[in-house]
Amino acid sequence: MNELNVLKRICRHLFLAVLLCAVSAATASAQVPTVTVDAKNVTIKELLQRIEANSQYTFAYIDADINPDKRVSVKAVNRSIASIIAEVLPNVNMEVKGLKIVLTAKRGGESQTRPAADAGRTVKGRVTDESGAPVIGATVILKGTTIGTATNAMGEYAIDIRQADAVLVYSLIGYNKVELALADNQTQADVTLKSEAIAMDNVVVVGYGVQNKRDVTTAISSIKAEDFAAMPTADFRDAMAAKMPGVQVLTLGGQPDGNVSIRIRGIQSATSGNDPLYVIDGVPCDARAFSNLESSDIESLEVLKDASAAAIYGSRGSCGVILITTKRGEGERPVVSYDGQFSVSSVSKTIDMLNAYEFAKIFKEARDGAYLFNVPTGSIDDPYEDRPQTYHRVDPLITAYLQDKTGTMTDTDWQDAIFRTAYSTKHSVSVSGRTKTLGYYIGANYLYREGTIIGSDFERYSLRANIDGKRNRLKYGVSFSPSYSKTNYISSDTQYGDDGVIASALMAPPVFPVYNTDGSYNWDMNGFLRVNSWDTQTNEVLNPVALALEIDDVREKINILGNAYVSYEFIKGLEYKFTAGGDYYSYIRNYYRPSYIPLRGHKYYDDLSAPKAQNNMNSYFHWTISNQLSFNRTFGDHSVNAVAVYEAEKQGIQTSQIVGTGTAGDDKIRTTKGKTIDLTETYNNKYAYTFASWLVRAQYSYKGRYMVSASIRGDGSSRFAPNTRWGYFPAASVGWRMSDESFLRDVKWVDDLKIRASVGQTGNAQIGNSEYLALYGSTNIDLGNGLTSQVYPTQIANNDLGWEKNTQYNVGLDVSLWRGTLGFTADYYYSKTTDMLFDVPVSSVSGLTSSNVNIGSMQNKGIELALTSRRSFGDFSYAFAANWSLNRNKVLSLGDENADIIKESSYAGGYYLTRVGQPVGCYYLLVQDGIFHNQEELDSYPHFDTTTIGDFRFVDANGNGILEKDADRVIVGNYMPDFYYGFSVNLSYKGFDLAANFQGVYGNEILNLERRYLLNMEASSNMMKESLQRYPYGELNRATRKSSGNNGACTSTFHLEDGSYLRLQNLSLGYTFPDRWTRKAGISKLRIYVQGTNLFTWTDYSGYNPEVNKRSTDALRPGEDYCSYPLSRTFSVGVNFNL
Repeated sequence: MNELNVLKRICRHLFLAVLLCAVSAATASAQVPTVTVDAKNVTIKELLQRIEANSQYTFAYIDADINPDKRVSVKAVNRSIASIIAEVLPNVNMEVKGLKIVLTAKRGGESQTRPAADAGRTVKGRVTDESGAPVIGATVILKGTTIGTATNAMGEYAIDIRQADAVLVYSLIGYNKVELALADNQTQADVTLKSEAIAMDNVVVVGYGVQNKRDVTTAISSIKAEDFAAMPTADFRDAMAAKMPGVQVLTLGGQPDGNVSIRIRGIQSATSGNDPLYVIDGVPCDARAFSNLESSDIESLEVLKDASAAAIYGSRGSCGVILITTKRGEGERPVVSYDGQFSVSSVSKTIDMLNAYEFAKIFKEARDGAYLFNVPTGSIDDPYEDRPQTYHRVDPLITAYLQDKTGTMTDTDWQDAIFRTAYSTKHSVSVSGRTKTLGYYIGANYLYREGTIIGSDFERYSLRANIDGKRNRLKYGVSFSPSYSKTNYISSDTQYGDDGVIASALMAPPVFPVYNTDGSYNWDMNGFLRVNSWDTQTNEVLNPVALALEIDDVREKINILGNAYVSYEFIKGLEYKFTAGGDYYSYIRNYYRPSYIPLRGHKYYDDLSAPKAQNNMNSYFHWTISNQLSFNRTFGDHSVNAVAVYEAEKQGIQTSQIVGTGTAGDDKIRTTKGKTIDLTETYNNKYAYTFASWLVRAQYSYKGRYMVSASIRGDGSSRFAPNTRWGYFPAASVGWRMSDESFLRDVKWVDDLKIRASVGQTGNAQIGNSEYLALYGSTNIDLGNGLTSQVYPTQIANNDLGWEKNTQYNVGLDVSLWRGTLGFTADYYYSKTTDMLFDVPVSSVSGLTSSNVNIGSMQNKGIELALTSRRSFGDFSYAFAANWSLNRNKVLSLGDENADIIKESSYAGGYYLTRVGQPVGCYYLLVQDGIFHNQEELDSYPHFDTTTIGDFRFVDANGNGILEKDADRVIVGNYMPDFYYGFSVNLSYKGFDLAANFQGVYGNEILNLERRYLLNMEASSNMMKESLQRYPYGELNRATRKSSGNNGACTSTFHLEDGSYLRLQNLSLGYTFPDRWTRKAGISKLRIYVQGTNLFTWTDYSGYNPEVNKRSTDALRPGEDYCSYPLSRTFSVGVNFNL
């Protein structure tokens, strides 16, 4: 606990220190890009290489534009690079973007004759973009001369002119060039550069390197920093949703610390996990480290979807790979950035429940219905005390509601009691820049989010420091990112028997108040209707407000992620890089259930309970070491890129738990201290696993027109038996840029047309650490002479336990038309997973029932489409993007006999089936087909023995004339959607910007088990308003306290709902102030905005959230809703700016 408090204080102080440093750094002056170089009789290419080696800049050019074989001599000491280029390449334009210098041939043979000098003057000005933001690194050249400069971080420049009729040329990649003729006495010239319709080629991270997007031959999707900046949500994962085809991002619940699931191209394994691999700045991590990132720190996010792209990560790439690159220092002048946001949230949906008077009416009707079913000769007017069973009777409290004419009796909306308007705030500040030899990015972040359920909140402090240096051929760097978070957790997703807050609120009868008149908690919902007059057999629940506010469940986490690297370039293009990284995680949970919360049940009612204290401590440390040798050279029209890597890593985990109970009424110490320790729930575990890997990849391109890539990786894991420990994962891909062929080269409206194909194999190592070993447990038994310790087997050895392998084929098409106005990408893939792990039955002689064996196979095939369009019309511009994904899953084999795998849902009456020829984890239920309206219908159709008029009618699926709970179950759907999609629109006019993002899913089903209680017509708890449509008033089953005809006991298609939805995920409106308004305050890019998140969801699903999935990690039992934290509708205001 002390280490958490210390780190928390350190984070606070460092946050302030970063802010102070950032403000100080904002006053630093820009540096002019200069270089010292001495080159005699060298080629242009060699000269550029020497400038790169002696500066932080790199060059990009086409050989045909610069004549790289031309020989020159240059001797310069701290001379501007622009003047050197102007001297040796007079017919070439130099454009600077960040640390990249792009050389292109001048158009039209611009004159190189130096004009006659005049008296001279200095022209100053500012270059901005269409929104008024400064354009950094724009080149300003006096036309026809070698005189030039570049804009600083404020977009400002100054240039000396000694001629009449001067013309200044302003240029930067991604913007249209501007030429401005100056008056003879003009000394001020401000210019606005407009974005070009076609953007510069994107650079994407491909694993152990980067690649120009136009040269990529595999299926990769990417999100850049500007995409996250355009949607500044508290959880950056929200900005990923519906942005990339083939990537499904689901928000499973509205917990303040986030609850997000990511799946890439469907389910790849039935039992070994389906989480993608996360790699942050080269360090492999899990979903926990990924969720801890701050959006303002992310430079780019790439998703490797096909096996050829992911195979470079071998055994961990079968479910896709997500690569995250955080921001590094750029620009010659330090830039301070701030982003602040304040948000107000409320639940996006509540469930329409019965009010107190409606509940009382159905309560009586259910007791009367049970009485008449058991006593057909009876009457609803028969005195309650004369009825044979207590559940035939109605409590006087209910009768009072039925007789009340005032409408003023207690009528509690329990959802309103536990839900609240929640507030959150987020602050991010960073400073970044680059000197001649060092680049730096330092950021500090703070986030506080209240939950929309009372008693829940989340707070996080985080820091990030990325330092990169270069000295001649040596490069080095370090990244360090610590964070501390604290969650006040409430039990939202558990059932009412486990102190579930939501389940208790939905089930609590509205006839009881939250508080007594003296301000104490009311506990009548815990059995009053069972002890007041008669045991009317009403389900007991605990006061959900007390559960949310009085139970302490504090969870604190420390995360530290970091790495350091050093690289050396032996010769041009040949580089060795050593990287060491680590990921540390510490988790402490302190739980306390006080004695003034009774145990659930009428025999406890409002009695004091024995207080329970629990402490959990988990620690995790993962280190990785990587040795990488890369070669990247261009020889004329031939480009070669190769990389070889050897790496090792180890992960160690330690977990412990202590549980203790105290004395009823004694809540002075809310920890395990002084409690009686429960040894059966107390443990201390420690385990580890190791990986060793090697890989080789080679990429070749001819003229950027024909591309081929091949790789192979070998992985060894301690999780597998010695004879199956190593797995080998090859991959290959090819690409053909048809637009560069002669038959398309002159088609002006085709910018780019590329087809690509790939094949690769990946593995899955998401299994336990010792599953191939024979394991034993111990127990004490009494053989007549006292207790004797006995050892028994708990797991059978399997020396053949091996890797699951996934082989995937992919073909794709990339198209860009009309100078980027329209873009289109299409992919088709087929993947097959073999050697899937399943628990298979074993002989009972072993003392066990099953063992884990590689026996199964499964396929996925699908289509992914993406469409983009963007144009500018003067001050107005638009951007549109849409994507659509389809995936079909099918089980191919389940061992020698292909036996079905049947799993139970959270309620024993519901089942899942995995069968050959069907998707994994299908719902396996009875089919409910209306109700029986009369005796004639009942007599003419198979039914259960206890079925009567008004009960459910179930389909006799096997047609044998007998209705059977097991034999008549059939596959009725699954959680996998038919397709999912997303689209977005972005509009801008001058400084205004408007953006809308939509996401949707079609064709999935959800098993809504809450309907088992909330629509069972037993009135043993409160119910949904839909229950008013019961028989004989509608098409739901009749009201009765003891369900007949298996209405309540059989989970059926009545509990299965369509989960399709379309959601307006985000809507934002912003305004960026012209810098000329804020320049005196030293502020640039000042933007204010308002936005709404999760504003509307169009769906027929009756639960809180159509994205719900109670067991998101269990592919054999997906898509269940058995209480979940509702999603929030959030309205935010924010501001961001640079200093």
